[in-house]
Amino acid sequence: MYQFCVLTDRVGILSNFSRSWKKSSKLRELELKIAPPGRGVTDIIADVRNSLNTGANERAQALEEFLDLCQADDGVRQVMETEQLTREDLRHIYRRLAVNGLGQWVHGHYVALSTIAYAEPLQYLAKAERGEVARLEIAGKLLAYWENRIAHGDLLRQVR
Repeated sequence: MYQFCVLTDRVGILSNFSRSWKKSSKLRELELKIAPPGRGVTDIIADVRNSLNTGANERAQALEEFLDLCQADDGVRQVMETEQLTREDLRHIYRRLAVNGLGQWVHGHYVALSTIAYAEPLQYLAKAERGEVARLEIAGKLLAYWENRIAHGDLLRQVR
């Protein structure tokens, strides 16, 4: 019986790892379409303006698919419910972060997008903004998180 439980635990762990790997791979693929590396702040601002005006282009479609993946994630969905965030809120958060210094690649993550794709940084952002933490401080903590200077699990402790 013990061997069966250990085997079941291993299968569960492998299944979770596989699902996480698939999600991360798809998110990265979409991030590369939405925000190709090497683009400057001027390009990012132009993209945001263009998406507000036209909305229908390859990057906009990739963003919609990205948002679908975010909302399909149990952790992100739970944060959205807890913090009363909508899909439109995620879109606004991404744009705001992108034009305010977090439109950059760090360790394979486009920070402005990855922040809305994972539960911990999304919840930190929502709580920090509701706690009236200065935007510059929020940006600094998020950047430190994606640079691995704040450990996973410790970001939420940065806000009360």
